[in-house]
Amino acid sequence: MSKLLSPIHRMTPRATCSGGIRWSSYVGDVRCKDNLSKSYTLAGSIGAGYVNSSRNQVRYNSSNTKHERLLVLGSGVAGCATALTAARNGIPVTVLHAGSNKEDCNSYWAQGGIIYKNYQLKTDKSDLLDTSLSLVEDIRVASGYLGKLQRNVELEEGSYAGNLVLNKSNGVLGKKCNTTNIHWNEDAAWKLACEGPSRVRELLLGKRDGGMNHDGVVSNGVNMGCVVPFDRAADVDVLSLCLEASHAAPRIIHHADCTGKAITTHITKAAGNHPLIDFVGDAVVTDLIHGNDHSNNANALVIGAQVLNKQTNNLSNFYATHGVVLASGGLAGIYQHSTNPLGFNALGSSVGLALRLENQLYNESKHGITSDLEYVQFHPTSLFVPNEARFLLTEALRGEGAVLRDATGRAFARDYHPNGELAPRDIVARAVFCETQKNTEEHNAFLDITHRDADWLRGRFPSIHQHLTSRKNPMDFTKECIPVIPAAHYTCGGVTTDLFGRVVGSTGSGWYRNLFAAGEAARTGLHGGNRLASTSLLEGLVFGSSVGEVVACAGVNIGTEEEVMEAAHEARRAIELKLISDEQSSSATPVNSHDVEASREATAILTQLKSLMWDNVGVVRNHEKLATAVSELTAIRDKADLLWEENSVINNAGQEIVALRDAAYAGLAVAESALANDVSGGAHYVADIEVVDETESDDDSSDEASDGEEDAMVAVARG
Repeated sequence: MSKLLSPIHRMTPRATCSGGIRWSSYVGDVRCKDNLSKSYTLAGSIGAGYVNSSRNQVRYNSSNTKHERLLVLGSGVAGCATALTAARNGIPVTVLHAGSNKEDCNSYWAQGGIIYKNYQLKTDKSDLLDTSLSLVEDIRVASGYLGKLQRNVELEEGSYAGNLVLNKSNGVLGKKCNTTNIHWNEDAAWKLACEGPSRVRELLLGKRDGGMNHDGVVSNGVNMGCVVPFDRAADVDVLSLCLEASHAAPRIIHHADCTGKAITTHITKAAGNHPLIDFVGDAVVTDLIHGNDHSNNANALVIGAQVLNKQTNNLSNFYATHGVVLASGGLAGIYQHSTNPLGFNALGSSVGLALRLENQLYNESKHGITSDLEYVQFHPTSLFVPNEARFLLTEALRGEGAVLRDATGRAFARDYHPNGELAPRDIVARAVFCETQKNTEEHNAFLDITHRDADWLRGRFPSIHQHLTSRKNPMDFTKECIPVIPAAHYTCGGVTTDLFGRVVGSTGSGWYRNLFAAGEAARTGLHGGNRLASTSLLEGLVFGSSVGEVVACAGVNIGTEEEVMEAAHEARRAIELKLISDEQSSSATPVNSHDVEASREATAILTQLKSLMWDNVGVVRNHEKLATAVSELTAIRDKADLLWEENSVINNAGQEIVALRDAAYAGLAVAESALANDVSGGAHYVADIEVVDETESDDDSSDEASDGEEDAMVAVARG
């Protein structure tokens, strides 16, 4: 057994107020309390490591090779949270990102904020008490799951695991609502609510706000600085908390209207300063590498990734004994109109990689490695200007009182839901879409916040103000209504994982060993059919950190230490064999510049794909269009595969072909999932299906919609 216990722990014993000892995997972690002798008994079992007595830590010895690492695909919040947590526990990490700059990621563009917790810091909001139960209920309502919560008692902040888990036998997909057909994982929501505040303090806040980071301070050779300059309340020196749609209390901390930029800038800097973390830019992952040929998914072992260097056009293999983390974002960029930036971050690369891995192992796509892909969230309010890219107008505008109006000035949001502009995103998006369809001669949906103070608006939303006023035909949102339209925004489904980020096998039993996913790339069941505002950045922190702890066998004991260590041990052997094979074939293929004509063809097909997705798999769908999409996307995927096969073998497949291939796999999977689900629910709305309230008949979904939720469904159906 000892030979499997690879030296991957890094532990810090700390005294507790009760006189005991807790050992923690990172600064400030409040996990399991135990006595000192047990901590060192565990450390002593790690034969190849050594104890640094001056720091009371177990670290990896210097004999490890460059493959003794964790490979993280994506440099956003989820990727950096994973990397920092793993590295702080002694695991070397290589972060691959497709852009030249590690800040080039979807997280950078998040406007609104990140959920923290309302500790009654704002005196004018002291009547609103926030709880984990309240947040879980808000997530449930937004998700489209109409059943009642399984747990109706408050849980204290801390780790969510062990006997707290509600659905141990069905914890992956969660429970199904027979009315909306939505699977929602209440455990994922509790995990976010219970662990979220401590993860924010651990990774983003300084001591001033009870956090654990020291901006600019070097501790034991490591810069501990990741203190995000969140906005502070004007009357008292505390964090400012704002309200967003479908939240019961102001619990969102923010940095003006560019919170994602602020968080990404600081967390990538902190990760870049860590001596165990390396970033590799211009690295486009083309395929995952597995180390076995077993048909049983319980034995599938991922050992690395094949990577295209955008600058040299060279293909190379990156191996990692501790596995691969899919954290490259979602797939909303495969739509013609999207709030996501151009590039690889939103073309479904993680979904494409997972599906191709499944194909390699099974010679077919079972789609068990992904789930809920039909639930693509469309943001209700992107700037509508013909022939211009969509620009996100944050949910926080409506949280601060913005009103949706038609061309006559009539406020229409309450026609679709009692909560009006603060209803769940999927309902507001369809409301805006329906209003735009009523008038074909002029635009018919606008956002109006002109009743708020102009100076305050410019200070609260400087990025929006700058974008609107810098246009060739400037707009002033302090004086005029702004035209809006829904745009593809977020992927609620993704690569199927458990609560700890382990990718689940196609049959639902067992895991793809050494393969993890976090952030928008992952489907934990947190969002169900529709995402609650400002959950995305927190999801990246919470679940990314969990992956880092699992890989390092740190934090909460989830009973997977032996499995993780054995996978790393087998990965070493598999990598050795792959290296021999790589060496034998390395001289066979010269490096060429990519085929310009093939790249142009791929770019043209990708443009066609985006239009196809928008027209047939958009805000409102029907069976005929979905069937058309599946047929045409199948042909596009086959063409993308052919382009890749023809060009990759001679090393001249450009990044455009890689992008098309990812988008084709992701787009087809979304369309197939949407066609297979004939029940409207959440972000998946099928116009030719009548929305009705069904009587629940199974034990897993005693789901009775509240009157307000039923009325909202009917209103949108009629709209």
